[in-house]
Amino acid sequence: MEKSFKINFQFFSKHTFSSKLCFESIVFALTVFFSFTLHGQTNEGKSFWFGFMEHRDINANRKVAMITSKYNTTGTITIPHHNWAQPFSVTANDVTIITLPFYTEVLGSEIIDDVGIQLTAALPVSVYIHQYNDYRSEATVVLPISSLGNEYYTMTYEGINQTNGIFPSEFLIVGTENETMITITVADETGQSKPEGSNFTIQLDAGETFQVQARLGTGDLTGSHVIADKKIAVFGGNRWTEVPTGCNARDNLLEQMYPLSTWGKKFVTIPNAKVSHDIYRILASEDNTTVDVIGSTTQTYFLNAGEFAEYAKSEATFVVANNPIQVAQFLVGSQCNGHSLGDPSMVLLNSVEQTRDTVTLYNSSLENISENFINIIAATADFPFISFDGQAIPGSAMIGTVGQNDEFTFARIQVNAGAHTIISEACGVIATAYGYGTVESYAYSGGASFKSINANPIPEGGCLNDTIYFDANLSPARYTFSWDLGDGNTSTEAAFSHFYPSLGFYPVELIIYDECLETYDTLNRDLLISLRQAVEASGDTIICEGESFSLSATDITSARFEWTGPNNYFSESQFPIISNAKPEMSGDYAVIGIVSGCATYPSYTSVEIIATPEPELGNDTIFCSENVLVTLDPGDFSDYLWQDNSTDPNFTVQGEGTFWVEVVDQYGCIGTDTVSLKEICPTRIYVPNAFTPNFDGTNDSFGIYGFHIINMKLTIFDRWGSLLFESTDPDERWDGTVNGEPAANGVYVWQLNVEGYEADGTIFTEVQSGSLTLLR
Repeated sequence: MEKSFKINFQFFSKHTFSSKLCFESIVFALTVFFSFTLHGQTNEGKSFWFGFMEHRDINANRKVAMITSKYNTTGTITIPHHNWAQPFSVTANDVTIITLPFYTEVLGSEIIDDVGIQLTAALPVSVYIHQYNDYRSEATVVLPISSLGNEYYTMTYEGINQTNGIFPSEFLIVGTENETMITITVADETGQSKPEGSNFTIQLDAGETFQVQARLGTGDLTGSHVIADKKIAVFGGNRWTEVPTGCNARDNLLEQMYPLSTWGKKFVTIPNAKVSHDIYRILASEDNTTVDVIGSTTQTYFLNAGEFAEYAKSEATFVVANNPIQVAQFLVGSQCNGHSLGDPSMVLLNSVEQTRDTVTLYNSSLENISENFINIIAATADFPFISFDGQAIPGSAMIGTVGQNDEFTFARIQVNAGAHTIISEACGVIATAYGYGTVESYAYSGGASFKSINANPIPEGGCLNDTIYFDANLSPARYTFSWDLGDGNTSTEAAFSHFYPSLGFYPVELIIYDECLETYDTLNRDLLISLRQAVEASGDTIICEGESFSLSATDITSARFEWTGPNNYFSESQFPIISNAKPEMSGDYAVIGIVSGCATYPSYTSVEIIATPEPELGNDTIFCSENVLVTLDPGDFSDYLWQDNSTDPNFTVQGEGTFWVEVVDQYGCIGTDTVSLKEICPTRIYVPNAFTPNFDGTNDSFGIYGFHIINMKLTIFDRWGSLLFESTDPDERWDGTVNGEPAANGVYVWQLNVEGYEADGTIFTEVQSGSLTLLR
């Protein structure tokens, strides 16, 4: 139940950036953003993969990455499959903006593309991406690889159909490692007509992308299930849509999905200022999930895995579930929100289990933003330990409590444009900055922990005589731990090692107490101590570049397998297949089998990848068979096959054309080369200086003697400049007559305009002239 009052307290924030914020607003927000966390994974990192979904304005939208850090650092953004790279540098607490090529927008549905974007930095950075055109704009935080997972449910939104096109619900997968096997179960019919509920498997390499769109604008892919055998990045949203459906205010939606391991069971939602309501969606990760939305009344939803509930709320609520859930909050467009300003936007909320301690937010008035607000959430007991811009929370703030026992307090503060810092000296806060303008809005929260809170940290087991390492993966600053190790020993440490002297199962129990939320969580697992088994890798292999090769490990009952190899290769398949082999992949590959935490000793196999043979026929060129005999020599190989099916080591060229050779080296690897040869001989011309047209069969006519002429024109004049003869045919000759009558003995003038070839094949034009003597 929500209670409202005014009070002078202090406050802070933690969370994830997601925005419909105009480009300039986001830039200013990031310029002053910085945050620190006491525990867990965050949105800061040194290695990222991301991509851009299809926008309403295909190829007309701009795509940028915005990079900020609390350090001075450098890095590089690359599109590996397109040989595109852009180095960058970041000044501490500033922002660097990199524009990405137009082709990074993934188009269409269910097509493997290669436009994934990688960002690496020398020191931790926070990364945000923004995709926009005109007033159609959206942005999201980008999670580092360390905060990604391998299981997701997607949050999108129903699209719209219009006469000028379908604007569907969509999600995007970006591979972060080679040979990642991904199984997708879709929640609605897809663009390639895969039916609702169907599942299919794809394989992505690092930097490859796979987008899924709904077939109809009325489709909704929310609840699609994505499972991979390696970490992947997933984004969800819509090309261009209404929130809620039927409200004539539209925008594109883009948000990075959170891995299932970071979902929580407790959320606080705060209504945004001045609007009549917000739209919420709750998405379940497990069957038999019960969700209570507790406000002035309690709404209860019963959901199975992948199902969602959508509702509108105008009051703060406390959301509690028995299984992990994801909650999204959608800003409603100005035509439907009871306010004259605003536009749709989507932001994923974080559980109150994922708090941070310090965040600086920036509220902007740029690009039509005229009203700015900050919402703050914290445990009620912690509220006195929170400051806002170094002072108590303003008395003008709307303060309220929410929760079954008013255990959370929230503040909704109207603020001026500019930077605002919230600091918690207790268990941390969640804060969201947002603002409205004419057909414009933004909403984002400041960085999140993204720690895995749903995984069971109790080890599966180990090998006899090995020491087992236990780690709750939680901060002892917030949590206390009670371990029962199943052999009469206990511990209260967050992390420690323990030795089991005997084979068998040990019932281990871990009780975690969250001092901030005052809740207990009990985890159990039967830990197995077993004998180490043996595994054998397949034999050594020699293959050619570009081929595929497979690795194999002998069967071990109930084992999982891990392969490692050159260039940080990793696979969890017993029989991995590596395609498009390259020489740099050569080396030793090691496999271990793991049964209930007990790993075998590694077994090794050597793989040698032979580089593709490179026959060399030279560059495309010209030749003249009158001057030289051309012989093609590709180099020293085992076998040869020429374009005419001859198999000699060399090939003698008889005329112009395109020539190719296929060679085979000693390993059976095949290489080819092609060359084009064009026969061009230099132009040669001889012009005599006399002739005797007396019909004796010798020198009876006058003309040129030429070879390899492209064009020519020969003209002959008498001494007064009268034209006597003209021809463009090199073989046509003057017989010494004018109008059928013999010309007089004497001296005449000739002129030759000629176009021909130089020795290097270039074309020349020139004019020659001279005199000739006619004698009878």
